[in-house]
Amino acid sequence: MDLEWTMFTRPEGESYRQIEVSRESSWNLFDQVAKQLENALNGVWTEKLDGLDQRYWDLSAQGGRITLHLEHYLGISVYPSEGNAVDVPSLDLLENTFAVLADYVPTQLKV
Repeated sequence: MDLEWTMFTRPEGESYRQIEVSRESSWNLFDQVAKQLENALNGVWTEKLDGLDQRYWDLSAQGGRITLHLEHYLGISVYPSEGNAVDVPSLDLLENTFAVLADYVPTQLKV
């Protein structure tokens, strides 16, 4: 995992912080991260959209909502779900997500 904070700017100009989980798009890693977040944050996946080269899963927890996203060319990231970029519970959830992932070592990366 290449965990770090990054900024994302939408075409209409809105910017928000996101977590870059990995620069590689591994479906196995995505599944492991999803399970870890669900358990550690006591969350519920409210929507799971899977395509050929993208995945968008929305996690509701702690009064907020975040999206775990896999993009074939960009890797895996986590960001506030649509419309929640300034929502305090969602931003707090994003902070807690980073803390959870900072201490997490996925199975495929263990030595």
